[in-house]
Amino acid sequence: MQEFNDLLKHQKNFLSWIESRHKQLLEAKRKAGEKGPKDAVYKKYRWYSEQQLLLEAINAFEVFYKRSFIALAGPMRRYIPPEKIKGSVDAKTIWASERQRSLVALIFEHQLYHDLEQVDNIANMLVGHKRYKPNGLKSPLRKRVRALQCVFQIRHTLSHNQGYVTVSDAAKFKVLGFFAKSGEVIDPTKNHLGSVIRDLLRMEAKEFTDWLLASAAKHLGAYSDERKELLPQKLRGRIEQSVGRHSDIDALVWDA
Repeated sequence: MQEFNDLLKHQKNFLSWIESRHKQLLEAKRKAGEKGPKDAVYKKYRWYSEQQLLLEAINAFEVFYKRSFIALAGPMRRYIPPEKIKGSVDAKTIWASERQRSLVALIFEHQLYHDLEQVDNIANMLVGHKRYKPNGLKSPLRKRVRALQCVFQIRHTLSHNQGYVTVSDAAKFKVLGFFAKSGEVIDPTKNHLGSVIRDLLRMEAKEFTDWLLASAAKHLGAYSDERKELLPQKLRGRIEQSVGRHSDIDALVWDA
């Protein structure tokens, strides 16, 4: 989560720097009595930067899911029954991988994280709970799910169509309950769209991390109670170091 937040912070600083440089150039040219940089050129490249940065931010959110699961799966591996782990890794990939390559990374790196149902399935493997339930009409996170699905559709349009909304893109947005006119281009600068999406992703990254740690605590608590054994302190330290700290993790019964 911290890595994702840092990336969003760098993006914000970069855009602020572009804007400040433009203002400085305008002021310098004004004082020198010369023509300043053209606003049209500035707006064009600022728009281009916004589009590329929004695509990077959404891609980074997918990486956030991936890295969060890998970070948690390492410490939790002993406490997850093998029969719960599903999926397949191509044999050639295993053969060609480095010897020290983590099995956890091999299992989770190739998954697709723009599919919230897949995110739920992986979470269920690790902690026995699902967060999004995208096919559930009564899901308490229904609005959040639709918003995230729309964000991933925006990523698709930016990545595969350079922001140009095709007829099929417009139809997919409509299915999600959003309107996007075919033939137009997604503009992250209009109505602060880019900032709104980044704020949404930042909020979800924090809430997802809290949920993942709370769910991990439930899973570990049940494991400890069932087997009548205390959890080792080193497990607590590894989870805190790799994913983060949570009061529910702290509240578990740990060995001395």
